[in-house]
Formats: sequence, C-alpha cells, structure tokens
Amino acid sequence: MSFAPLLQPTKESFFCIYGFTFVLRTNHSESGDAIARLYRQFLSPRVADIGVEAIFRSESDGFRWQIAEKTASASDLRSALWGFESALCEAIIRSQRRLIAIHAAVVYSRDSVVLLVGPSGAGKSTLSVALTQRGFALATDDVALIEPQTLHVHPIPRCVHLDQQSLQLLEAEGFQLPEVWKQAPFLAPIDLGSGPTYQCGAELLIYIARPRAKCPNLKRVSQSEMAARTLSETGRGPLTDSETVHVLARVSSSAACFYLVPGSLSETADMVSDLILQQPPTSTRTEHGRSRLTEFGRTSI
Repeated sequence: MSFAPLLQPTKESFFCIYGFTFVLRTNHSESGDAIARLYRQFLSPRVADIGVEAIFRSESDGFRWQIAEKTASASDLRSALWGFESALCEAIIRSQRRLIAIHAAVVYSRDSVVLLVGPSGAGKSTLSVALTQRGFALATDDVALIEPQTLHVHPIPRCVHLDQQSLQLLEAEGFQLPEVWKQAPFLAPIDLGSGPTYQCGAELLIYIARPRAKCPNLKRVSQSEMAARTLSETGRGPLTDSETVHVLARVSSSAACFYLVPGSLSETADMVSDLILQQPPTSTRTEHGRSRLTEFGRTSI
C-alpha cells in the first residue's frame, strides 16, 4: 500500500540496529524526536543500502504508519506511536540471523548485566523503572538479544510500557513522569537517565513469576531450572531448537539464577536492589565471566 503525499515537510533519520537498517520518514516532529531518543546510539549517516522504509505521519483524522508491508492507523498519538515502535521491534528481531531474542528487561549495575525474565504482565517494566529510582540503569524493559558465541546481551531499546496501574504504583514511590511525556506519551530509557547500552554477559538472571503475593519472595534456583524457564520466554529464531537450548543453558550456567514472586513494589524493588548490589565486582569473575556470588541468605521480607 502506498502513501499519498505528506501534509507537511518530511524529516528523514537513518538507523542501524544490530545489522537492521531503516530510514524513518515523518511529518510529525514529536514522534520523530521520540524514535530518535529511543534509538539514539544507533543513528547512522545517510547510507545507500537501506533495509526498510518506516513512515509515520500525522493526518487530518489521526496518525498512520507503515513499516515495509505492515501498515496501521490510529486516532490518538499514544496508540500510533506504541504500535509503530512495536512493529519496529518485531522487524529487528525477524532480521536476525544469529542472535536469539529473549523476553526480558535489561538493567545495568556498574559494568554487569541483570536480566529480568518473565511473561507479559509479570511486572518487568514497573520493577525496572523502580530500579532506576534506586540508581540502576534501564536498557530495555522487554526484549534482549543473545549472541550465541560470546553470550553477550544486546538490549533492544523499547518505549517503556507503563499502564495506569503501574504509574500509580510508581508515583506512590515518588516517581514523576519526565517532561517529554507531555509532548508525546512515550518514554525511552534515556528519559529515565540511562546512558548508552553496552554488550557483556549476564551475571544475574531473575525470573519474575505471576501472580503477586502479599510479601515478595526471592529464592535461588538451579541453572537447569532457569534455562527451562528462560526457554519458555524465547521465541523461534534463527537457530535450531537444540542450538537455542544449548545457548540458554550456557547463559544460565554463567549467571546466578533466582526465582522472584513479587509483592508490594517498594519491598520487591528493595529486595532485588539488595541482590544486585551483592554481586562481586568485575575483578572477582572467573575467566568465563561467571560471578562467584555470595549466597543470598534472605528469601523474603
């Protein structure tokens, strides 16, 4: 489906995200700025070999977007932007030939990576934002790519998915929405103070279970159990099933693995923050990147 001429002058931006190249063309400056904030470190100079054309435009009756053959429209900016960004994320994942995707938030502590794995609705986004209030950096609240050889984590930046209930829980903790939210209802990790992403292996895997409990509970689990749980949050990708299982087993064996049943947001975030801060510094890791974690003795608050 082709687009009619844009109503306003079009702005172009070029991006290359883990080998996926696209040009963004938009006549809506706030939306263009939102996507540029999200993929800030993947901005590229104009290149001839563009994989996908992504169009986002404002029209008289709402907003319309197209990425390759996929197109949609919405009457409100939030729905249009969130749908557009979700389609971009799907395109990035589909473009991969070696990296495998895991449904997980990525949080940085010093130079280490923490993976918060779990199904939709488990609270990854809300907990991730609460952790930024405790000094940690959020790279993504939803999807990470794993490099099979090095086991390095490559976060795919996402707009932070906070519904009204999540916002109420965070506001009770003193969280305030950044000013950019007033321009477009879209939060990128940079809006929460995060810097550029970097690649290294995950040293801590936390699987977030549902539903919530009255009090949070955090327990250490075996690496084989974590590999199985992580597999449940890994879609079919470029590798064979056996190759994917092998990679996830190696990821789990290189990290300390925990199972979390969330409770109240404040108590849960404090518990996870304490756990992360107990991770030893880089100099105490083995040559394979495995942390010698001091046993986490507290299992509940």
